[in-house]
Amino acid sequence: MFGKRKVEKPKNPLGLVLYEYDKIINNELKDILKSISQNKKLNPARTGKIFDSVSYRFNSFIGDITKDKLKIDYRSDKARDMVIDMLNTINSSFEKIKNENFDLQSPALSNIYSEFEYAFNQREAIRKKLKDIECDYT
Repeated sequence: MFGKRKVEKPKNPLGLVLYEYDKIINNELKDILKSISQNKKLNPARTGKIFDSVSYRFNSFIGDITKDKLKIDYRSDKARDMVIDMLNTINSSFEKIKNENFDLQSPALSNIYSEFEYAFNQREAIRKKLKDIECDYT
């Protein structure tokens, strides 16, 4: 009666990618992103493993929704491009952090959190786009 409501996995491939993306952001990257926003020191070993794991999964998501593998209607093409751009933005931010040896005080990383903010804002735009195409996950 008072149990947790179960959320089913979406049937739409773009919805499924965003469902998995939301799980990764909320579970695995939540503490790291909070540390980045507060300019706290990151543990290089732990953070590097998480970044590698997440980057690998993001790349597999991108591979799953490419135009060659996923044939969808013309309205969904824009959403697909936005999802791919969002995942690539986050992956490039991870690479920048790794190249600077996880030192958030580095001048090259002065605007790294704004890149993550851009990706999160892009997620909201994707949500609106998926509502327009009546996706089963927004």
